[in-house]
Formats: sequence, structure tokens, C-alpha cells
Amino acid sequence: MKKQTLFALFVLLLAASSAGLSQPMAADAKVGLSVFSGGGSSTGLLFGAGLDIPFQENLYFRPELDITTHGGTPIEIAGLLKYNLPAATASMPLFVDGGLSIWFYSGGSSLGLDFGGGSYISAGDGKMKIPLEVRMGPIFNAGASSFQFSLSTGIRFSVGG
Repeated sequence: MKKQTLFALFVLLLAASSAGLSQPMAADAKVGLSVFSGGGSSTGLLFGAGLDIPFQENLYFRPELDITTHGGTPIEIAGLLKYNLPAATASMPLFVDGGLSIWFYSGGSSLGLDFGGGSYISAGDGKMKIPLEVRMGPIFNAGASSFQFSLSTGIRFSVGG
């Protein structure tokens, strides 16, 4: 309970610190393909959601929740840093992201590292975008490790501002 309260407080502080920035917060929902390897490989669907909370120009903190259809139904809770590349064209902005994640399986939990990047395609009035993302990284299980690779897309929209 204490960890959840501290995490919620941390997210609220980040949101409050971003109030003076010109970048709005953004939320997204995504769907994609996920591949695990190590001790055998499997392919499954990925469903997730995240929130980009700005705290410096072009830099966001991103809490994220992903659920995959692999055996044991892995659930990933990630804390990422996302950087929008300023040199990218306005019509197709690029980003890179990375951070730590905790994976929960039916048999326990594991620590993971996430690294990735992608782009946004404008949709509709400009407040909605379609993210295209590639993400990969190791997952450190007790006594072994595996590797996760995913391709995803979805819908992204500005929250506030």
C-alpha cells in the first residue's frame, strides 16, 4: 500500500511540475505484436496504455501498463523516459524512450529494461495522433533471462492544454 501511495504521489508531483511547460500531457492506448525469446520463444498480442507527463522541453516521464497474451499472461508496469527528437520533421516527429519495468507472471515477477523509439502520424484535428513504436529489452528472471521485442500502434491524444 505504501509503494502505491508513493508512486501516485510521484506521478502527481510530476504532473504539477509540468503545468508551466508548453507541452501538454498525452495519453495513449495501444495494440501490437510481442515476441519473447529465451527458454523457447513465443509470439502474442500486446495491449497497453500510457501517459506522457512533460517535465522538461521534449522530455517526458511515462508510466505505462502493458498486458500480453503469452503463457502466464505477463503484465508489464514500466517507468520510462521519453525524448522527442527536436530535429525531426513536424509532419512525422520521432522519439526515443527507455527505462525500467516490472513484469508480473502467474509464477512470480521479473525486472526488465526497455529501449525503443518510434514516430507519430497526425490524425484528425492534430490533437489525435497514431503512434508507431518498436520496443525491446531483456527481462531478468530468477536463474535465467529472456528478451522481449514488440511492435505497436494505437491512438494518442492530448490531455488538457
